[in-house]
Amino acid sequence: MSERIECASIDGLTLEAELDTAEEANATLLLCHPHPQMGGTMNAPLLLAIRDGLVARRWNVLRFNFRGIGASQGESSTGTAEVQDAFGALERARSLGVPVAVAGWSFGAAVALRVAGAEDDLLACVAIAPSIDPKPGITEGVPADVAPRCPVLVVTGANDDQTSPESARGWAAEHGATFEELPGANHFFWAKYEQLTTLVVEWLEERV
Repeated sequence: MSERIECASIDGLTLEAELDTAEEANATLLLCHPHPQMGGTMNAPLLLAIRDGLVARRWNVLRFNFRGIGASQGESSTGTAEVQDAFGALERARSLGVPVAVAGWSFGAAVALRVAGAEDDLLACVAIAPSIDPKPGITEGVPADVAPRCPVLVVTGANDDQTSPESARGWAAEHGATFEELPGANHFFWAKYEQLTTLVVEWLEERV
């Protein structure tokens, strides 16, 4: 059962969060949600499916709302300020005392990659349909100087019309990341939750 908690962004905002813990957990996953302007929250069904799959494998999962979403303080932006939120949530995840991985979907995947480029001790990073390319007023994408310091899995849907599979593939190749493209999947992975969850969970399990 999810426990409602609070995290603090590194610039002092209080963030709404939920923590699911597993008995004798091997690791913790920090999950970053999709774009606030598109209705993204920590309760996105795709993130809940990943949470359920990982808790069953003895992972803790920490989800949080970026600034300005739900009960989180502040105002949402185009991705840079949200990195401060993820850093703060990461400190809460570390307090559980087991190795930590970070993951995100779309806008949240871009944030997760930026976090993975700044931290030395992460177990892994999973970027699902990442917003690699900047879109004015929507997302700043993933800056060219971001270079994750941990193993990375990039997953896209072959039929994604919201974020570019080609950009994701190119970014993965440039940074030595594992790249997977799910046939028939769109940006929202409708009817592909089980396939996506299995892929993400099994890849993360191999990193422990």
